[in-house]
Amino acid sequence: MPICANPKTRRIKIPVQQGAVILSLRDYSAAEYTRFMNDRYEVRRNGKFEDRSMQSRLRFVDDLLVGLEAEDTEGNPDTVTYVDPKSGQEEPLTPEVKNWTRYVNPSWKIAAAQELEVANVEVENVTLKN
Repeated sequence: MPICANPKTRRIKIPVQQGAVILSLRDYSAAEYTRFMNDRYEVRRNGKFEDRSMQSRLRFVDDLLVGLEAEDTEGNPDTVTYVDPKSGQEEPLTPEVKNWTRYVNPSWKIAAAQELEVANVEVENVTLKN
């Protein structure tokens, strides 16, 4: 099975309750990934670090997010919903909703970013071993 070096989208499955949400992220450039990694920490004048990793992860995923899906406990397609602030009604959350990414649960975004970080660290560790 071939491994694509630059897939158009990456689908990251996040367990939620008994099901899962799947965040679809567009491919990112080396510059975007480097900026993301560099933005995680700020070095202060006194040599101390400020951890900004959560904000950096949220910003990175917001920049890449192109789709959102859900699966039920059996892996069948399901729907992600949100409460529309204007109507107060629960509606399907899709990219057609204005500013839809702001309604995506931040913990899902952070989990997706961490998944990307882990995958890249694994590649780096294998490279270092060789």
